Amino acid sequence: MYDKMRLARTSFRLQTFFFERGIIVTINTAHPKMFGNSQEERLTMCDYDDFLMASYQSREKLVGDKFRPKYHFLPPQGRWNDINGAMFFNGRYHLGYLQKIKNGPNEMDFSSWQHISSRDLLHWTYHTAYLSEPLEGKKGDYFNSGDIMEGVEIPTIITNMPRRGICVYQCHDDNLSHWIPLTENPVISIDTDQFPECVIFDPSGWKEGDTYYALIGNKNHRPGYEGDSTSLFKSKNLKQWNYVGPFYKSSRRWTEEIEDCACSDFFPFGSKHMLLMHTHRPFNKCQYYIGRYENETFYPEINGQLSRLGSMLSGPETLIDDKGRRLFWGWISDARDGEKYDWHGIMTLPWHLKPTSDNRLRIEPVLELQSLRYDQSQVGDLLLEADEEITVDGLASDCMELKLTIEPHSAQRFGLKLCCSTNGEEETVITYDAKKQEFVVDFENASDDKDLLYRCGHEVLTSGRLKQTVPYSLAGHQEVHFDIFVDKSVIEIFVNSEICIVQRVYPMRPDSQQVRFFCKDGLITVKNIVKWEMDATNAW
Repeated sequence: MYDKMRLARTSFRLQTFFFERGIIVTINTAHPKMFGNSQEERLTMCDYDDFLMASYQSREKLVGDKFRPKYHFLPPQGRWNDINGAMFFNGRYHLGYLQKIKNGPNEMDFSSWQHISSRDLLHWTYHTAYLSEPLEGKKGDYFNSGDIMEGVEIPTIITNMPRRGICVYQCHDDNLSHWIPLTENPVISIDTDQFPECVIFDPSGWKEGDTYYALIGNKNHRPGYEGDSTSLFKSKNLKQWNYVGPFYKSSRRWTEEIEDCACSDFFPFGSKHMLLMHTHRPFNKCQYYIGRYENETFYPEINGQLSRLGSMLSGPETLIDDKGRRLFWGWISDARDGEKYDWHGIMTLPWHLKPTSDNRLRIEPVLELQSLRYDQSQVGDLLLEADEEITVDGLASDCMELKLTIEPHSAQRFGLKLCCSTNGEEETVITYDAKKQEFVVDFENASDDKDLLYRCGHEVLTSGRLKQTVPYSLAGHQEVHFDIFVDKSVIEIFVNSEICIVQRVYPMRPDSQQVRFFCKDGLITVKNIVKWEMDATNAW
């Protein structure tokens, strides 16, 4: 019989697979030894009842967590990172993500490429994992970031397997459920000394004509290519790959030498191309280049940042759908201890990335989100003078969409406060400074919880540094159009369809739901104020 420690480990494993796969039968395939032939080897009904009770209790814990978002997607439980494998296929949106699964004491966590799909970008169905079994079945092995290649006839995953190299999988069914590895895997070995300039890591890919291309690695070590870069490979058959060279050269006017190009995503954008990436240092963030793509080389012309220090947004992924939309998701980390609360991390809302006429970036929430609106409230125009602050009745909520316009007139510093308690002890302050040409999100007093740690990769923000600064330029007294989504512990603020500011906050007080507007100097008008409650899409 299992001792108590063994049973505790068993319950945790069973519970994890129950929630991640959604059906109990997976327990048999995942842990066959726990259902042996002899009476001694089988779990007793008592043990099974304990497992069901543990599952129920965990679910109740998650449902009762006031900070668990309602309409931002997140896995049923557990830790995860990096969205991968985005593809529109057979009328459905497919996404993957790396679920962290415990192997047991003193063993490396295992990463499984989980698989979800949706017809409406809002309600997601769970499938069997894209990829779950490591090469040779070794414990401690795990899948790293990768990509479903664009422009291919047969759905094709290219991914990195640490200590192995670049691997390719293909799928021939309508639901993207069964992925078959190439017998030649790894197609580029991690141990090869054939490509000394390259880092074998984080691949992405596409097909042009009869040629497959892959961006591999977050750095290229050729002299003169310091800083963020990546390496271009090409193939005619997905099995034999040739190294082309560094894909682009970064500039220190935009990025520091310490930065890298991980989780790359390269695609046509207007009359140009966009290279989207995750950067690990000096802190985790999303950024992009827009530029010219010629003769297997990319020439950046514009650099933009999708997240700043304090945002905790990283790990970007996009797809192109049947409407021709380029849709984006990012991974947002948590400032709370995931082990304590049984979950950690959420996805952004789906963003629509659009090129302007001059090939700059526009960012808008997808129109499908409007179907979640209910209980609309409208407020008349408000005129605020210098040093005035107004609390607006009828806008209080912790799960809403709020649209409004601020006309600055002569004001230089103005903004709004979200998630405010009635006495002002908790509040998240969003200020625009026209002279500095920046938004500042001040979340120093957003929560009474003093145990929060805003881990932004290698940077950790603690008390006294809880601000996110986002450069943004207004032309004169240009109006500012806000489309704001509040969902329990996450705020997404779309500004003039040009930027989206993402912030995690954890207000403890039950009354921390008020909205306030303020003007520090001059005069502003707040108008077109409409608020909707938002329906839940997550099961719990």
